[in-house]
Amino acid sequence: MKMKGSTLVLLTSLVLISSGCSKKECTAESVETDIVKEAVLQKVEVSQGDTLVYIPVTAAAASSFDQTPDWAPEPNPMAPVDGDMLTRWSSDYLNEDEWISFDFGKESVVSDIIVRWERAHSRKYKILASNDASRWQEVYAEENGKSGAVETIFSPVKCRYVKIFNVEKVNEDWGISIWEAEFYGPASLNPHATVTKDAYLSKGADEAKAKEAKELLAKLVAPVVPISEKPFQKGVVYTSWMADELAVSASDIMLAYIKGTGLDTVAIMVPAYQDELNSEIIFTNDKPDGDTPTIESLKHAVEICHKLGLRVMIKPHVDPRTDEARIDIMASEKWFDSYEEFILRYARFSAENKVEIFCIGTELEATTFSAWTHRWSQLIAKVKEAYKGTLTYAANWTEYAEVPFWEDMDFIGIDAYFPLTEKDDPTREELVAAWNANADKLEEWLTAKGLTDKGIVLTEIGYPSANGANRQPWVAISNVEDQQEQADCLSAVFEALTKRSWFKGYYIWQYFPQDRWSPLGFTVKGKKAEEVINEWAKKG
Repeated sequence: MKMKGSTLVLLTSLVLISSGCSKKECTAESVETDIVKEAVLQKVEVSQGDTLVYIPVTAAAASSFDQTPDWAPEPNPMAPVDGDMLTRWSSDYLNEDEWISFDFGKESVVSDIIVRWERAHSRKYKILASNDASRWQEVYAEENGKSGAVETIFSPVKCRYVKIFNVEKVNEDWGISIWEAEFYGPASLNPHATVTKDAYLSKGADEAKAKEAKELLAKLVAPVVPISEKPFQKGVVYTSWMADELAVSASDIMLAYIKGTGLDTVAIMVPAYQDELNSEIIFTNDKPDGDTPTIESLKHAVEICHKLGLRVMIKPHVDPRTDEARIDIMASEKWFDSYEEFILRYARFSAENKVEIFCIGTELEATTFSAWTHRWSQLIAKVKEAYKGTLTYAANWTEYAEVPFWEDMDFIGIDAYFPLTEKDDPTREELVAAWNANADKLEEWLTAKGLTDKGIVLTEIGYPSANGANRQPWVAISNVEDQQEQADCLSAVFEALTKRSWFKGYYIWQYFPQDRWSPLGFTVKGKKAEEVINEWAKKG
């Protein structure tokens, strides 16, 4: 059991990234923003009908960066001006007065700005301009900000720097985040800018990635091997909290990358929500800029997986909007009515798209005891009417022994975040011993319940790349990066479990549809743990 984007938030000092600014220019920024009342910028007259041009940015600075493991983007203030809608800047979560500023390298005349906000946007903010990055003049104030692309037009001003200064966040528990910021001004007054606004907006930033994805997919086309022919599952959990991310070229490229690791199955997570632990209504947020993948993007990801020869599991998750743990969600008859509607929607989707495995729930520990067996039995019967593929349930590691409906599943799923030792730096041998002890308990339970033939698949297995990860695998408990401990923990899993006949597979938590900056998080891409996974995946 983990919490999305939770775990550990680190504070950062002011960071500046530039291309060509002097040390004096870069250090002129300060955490304080001096907004002057008097006019310090020169207003200019513009000829009617003057063509707008895109004004390039040469340097950028930001008040802070989000460093939440597995969710934060790379701490790069130039990300919003790189022409790539798959990179972004995000502040930390703690303060209201967050900002990001941009340096044009020379005086320019600006009159039009497009900010492409992420879901974590400013509700109220100011656009400031300056010639010296010290005294700032307000050129625009927004009182009702929205997510998505927001264009702001104001009287042309001559300036070298522009700052977006947050006044009020849309959610007090979030930071603010921007995909792209574009600056435009009249061509006649910006001789150094040569690309028109129309040309910039039509340039197709994803063209290179789309070409790369097409070439990769063409090389890696392969047939899907059915579960009946190859029941052992070597998989990853593929996670996105964005409406359309699963449909972008970067996701296609990542799935091709996963194919190249030797893994053969992808569990696509479908996040859904309820307002509080005891709420009775479950909902998805798959509208534009929402945090549930749309049906269209899910369908695209399934199609790409199948084209690559990768099998698919659809793995629904339900989380309270309070960020409390889903294991504590309280059930009621009305809650089950809503949950049944939600699950059947994705069971039907799985049937229509020939998904190989469907997971009927994830870590709903407070709902799977005997008092609710009748509702689970009813749900399972309806799912089996709609979907004829392989079924499982992903039980929390503290839950699996009491789940009453394993006989109705094709295999037992466990999200296996078992604590291993009480040490921060155990040896690999100690980790293997701890996993062997867990395996002995699982085997004893399987035998006692008569479930040995069902087999166990670890529907989630993962560790943060942080010191002490083995002690509480579901959360980063340290701000010290430790890739070796993450790698050793996963190596111990394979060493212990591949010798057990009832072990039928695993899903590594987690891969994202695009690279994330994750020094302490669960993702293994580019880390030592990935080498371990690749080695075991290719053993057959």
